[in-house]
Amino acid sequence: MAKKKRRTKFRGGYSKVFVVFNTFFNSILSIILIICSIPLFIIISIMIKLKDGGPIFYQGVRLGRNKKPFTMYKFRTLIPDAQKIIGAELLSSKHNVVAPWGKFLRDSRLDELPQLFNILKSDMDFVGPRPERPEIYEKICKHIKGYDKRFDTKPGLIGFSQLFTPHSSPKRIRTLIDNRLLVKKQDLLWDTSIIIYTILVVVVTTCYKIFKICNKVLKNKILGMYSEKRVLERVQPIGAKIYIGSENDEKGSFAYESRLVDINEDAFLMYTNHKIDQKDSFFKLKITWNIRGKKGVSEKSAICTGKVYKESEIKNKQFKYSYVIKYTPISPLNSYMVHQYFLSESMV
Repeated sequence: MAKKKRRTKFRGGYSKVFVVFNTFFNSILSIILIICSIPLFIIISIMIKLKDGGPIFYQGVRLGRNKKPFTMYKFRTLIPDAQKIIGAELLSSKHNVVAPWGKFLRDSRLDELPQLFNILKSDMDFVGPRPERPEIYEKICKHIKGYDKRFDTKPGLIGFSQLFTPHSSPKRIRTLIDNRLLVKKQDLLWDTSIIIYTILVVVVTTCYKIFKICNKVLKNKILGMYSEKRVLERVQPIGAKIYIGSENDEKGSFAYESRLVDINEDAFLMYTNHKIDQKDSFFKLKITWNIRGKKGVSEKSAICTGKVYKESEIKNKQFKYSYVIKYTPISPLNSYMVHQYFLSESMV
C-alpha cells in the first residue's frame, strides 16, 4: 500500500487567543524599540536632509491582511519622484534612482526602522511576509501559485524570505520560502528568536558598512590615495570558476575551466587560456565550499549568456587572457543563483 505524502499544515491565520497576545507583544516591543532608536532616527534624518534636501520619509501604499491597503513608512532611499521612473516594475540598478546614502540604508535595512510605527498602528507584525505594492501584485504576484496565502496574516517588518535572499530574488522563490514559514506564524517564541537574530545581523552588517565607508574616506580624502570609482560594487567570490560553452552546445556542455576574478550586477572579469570568439556565448559560473562540520563540499552554479566587453593578454603563469564579459542570466532561477551565491547580496 503506497504511503501518503506528508503535507505541511498551513495555519497562517490567527486564532482568537493569539490575537490578544500578538497585539500586546507587538505594541510593547515596538514602543521599546522606537525609544531605543531615537538617536538613529535623528542621525539618519539629518543625513538624508543634508545630502539632497528632499523628504526624509517615504510613504507608499502596500497590501496588508486580507489585501487591505495601508500606508507603509520608510526612510527615503530613492531620489524624489523615483516612483514615476520605476512604475510597475521591480527596482533594479538599471533605474539609477538610488539617492546618496540610499545604498547604505537599504543594505543595512536601517531604512525599514519607521515601520515600527506601522507595527504600533497594527498594520504590520514584527515577523511575516513583506508587504507588496498593489501594482506589483496585479502585474506579477497574483499569477503566482500560492501567493495569496500571505494575506491570511499581517505583513512583517522582518520578512521570512527577506532574511535569506537578496532584494532582487524572483517573487516565485520568495513565495516558496514565505509559505513554508507561514506555518510558524502563531509561535511567539519563534518570532522572538527571529527578531533577536535579525537585530544582531543588522548591527553587524551596519558596523561592517560603516567601517568600509570610513576606510574609503581615510584612503581618498585624508591619505590622498586614488581608488577607482565604480557605479556597481564588484565582489570577489573565493574559489569561483567559469566554464565556457558555445551557442551550438544544445546539451549545455561546458569546457575550458577558467577563473572568475570579480563580478557585479552587469559584468564579470575572468582569466582563461581559451580565446573567446563570437560562438562562445554561454558561461557557467560555479562556486564550491566546504560544509562546516561535515565531510564533502557544497556546489552552486548559474548559467548566463554573455558578450565580450574588453579583451587583453596578461602575463600570468596560469592564464593567457583576461576578459570583461557583460552577462545576462538565462532564467529567473539563474539570476537568483548569481545574486545569492556570487554577489552575496542576502543578509544571511
